[in-house]
Amino acid sequence: MNIALLPDLAAMASLLTILYFLRRRHLQEGVGLWIIGLLFIFVEAIAYAFYQPSGPLHVPSHVIALDSYVAAGIIFLWAAAKPLFPRRQSLIYLSVNTASLLILETTYAFDVHQREAYRLVAGCGLAVGLALPFLIVRSYRLGRAWWLIIVQLLLWVPIRASGSACMFRDAAYYPLFFLYLLVAILFSTSLPKESLGRVVIVAGFIMWSVIFLLHSWISTQPSYIALAAEVWDWQKFLVTIGMLLVLLERQVAVNEWHALHDQLTGLANRRCFEDKLDQAIKHSQRTGLQAAVVMIDLNGFKAVNDTRGHETGDRLLLFIAKNLQQVIRRVDTLARLGGDEFILLLTNLPTSLTRSEIVAIANLRVSESLSKPFTFRNESFVVSASVGVSIYPEDTTDEVLLRRLADQRMYEQKAYGPVVQV
Repeated sequence: MNIALLPDLAAMASLLTILYFLRRRHLQEGVGLWIIGLLFIFVEAIAYAFYQPSGPLHVPSHVIALDSYVAAGIIFLWAAAKPLFPRRQSLIYLSVNTASLLILETTYAFDVHQREAYRLVAGCGLAVGLALPFLIVRSYRLGRAWWLIIVQLLLWVPIRASGSACMFRDAAYYPLFFLYLLVAILFSTSLPKESLGRVVIVAGFIMWSVIFLLHSWISTQPSYIALAAEVWDWQKFLVTIGMLLVLLERQVAVNEWHALHDQLTGLANRRCFEDKLDQAIKHSQRTGLQAAVVMIDLNGFKAVNDTRGHETGDRLLLFIAKNLQQVIRRVDTLARLGGDEFILLLTNLPTSLTRSEIVAIANLRVSESLSKPFTFRNESFVVSASVGVSIYPEDTTDEVLLRRLADQRMYEQKAYGPVVQV
């Protein structure tokens, strides 16, 4: 065993452990596949530590190392492709192609240096790869599967050419280059574009693919072998660190979302609404347009919640929130303040609109949202809403007073009876 590689193995094991426990604490889709892929890379690193140019461990360690690279690449490809392509068809497609690639790498690892063997593997792999899209997906037509045909040709034709030219090392390492380059391309597409982790992951896989591409050339350049050995593990750590960064970025984004949104309905919460109101006032100051704050309080909700249970009450709130969202414009903001209170911000209102017209618009939108009956467990529930409206800048230019005025007018309306009845 090459004990000089023990620090690298320990470092990678530590990063894998951190990634595993972070994933357990903050469950996120796709991360489990990342960990499995990295475990195969860890297995490859262990096999490489035992690799010898000759001796009893030469063939088994070589087989394990190359096949682990294939398995890891396919798993990473599956993880990167999941958000982009149908899951079942993609899994079948990748699984069948994996078998062909494993046969190729195992052939090379067993030191088979016969052109016919590589021609046979490449020919079978290409035939299976070309036929597979049309077999597993009936709806596939040539116009929709052309890019898969190009991928298969780009993969297997160079392998056959290298094998025919007795460049067996190139025949084995070219598909690894191609596979990891595809992973880099798919991760660059499927991960958020503003993510630093995405940049690190894509850079790591591109570096990996380049190393595989240059492997045969470097093996013939003694002056570069030591440098190549030092660089060999960089990409592994880059990819692992990039995945840790993506995991942490996702969790930060989730925390930020929860800080600004209502947990039940997903609407903006009070803090988010205050930020939107501040922005709307500044926008109105620049443009001279009006804005309106609409306070909405449901009547009869407490009775439903108490007599039918909290599950029914929660479903009713979700139903009303969804209906309210459907009747407002994209520039408007709907928030839940808590309980059965909602607040609506109407922006970009022309100065030609009078107070009575703005109030009528607000009442109309609320009435539209409550016009659909809510039915749950074969029961229909009747609720009503009281609405209060304050207008910027007619009523006040202070955002706190805008909310207070809307709240006050809503309670005044509640005292006279609801404006909206279901």
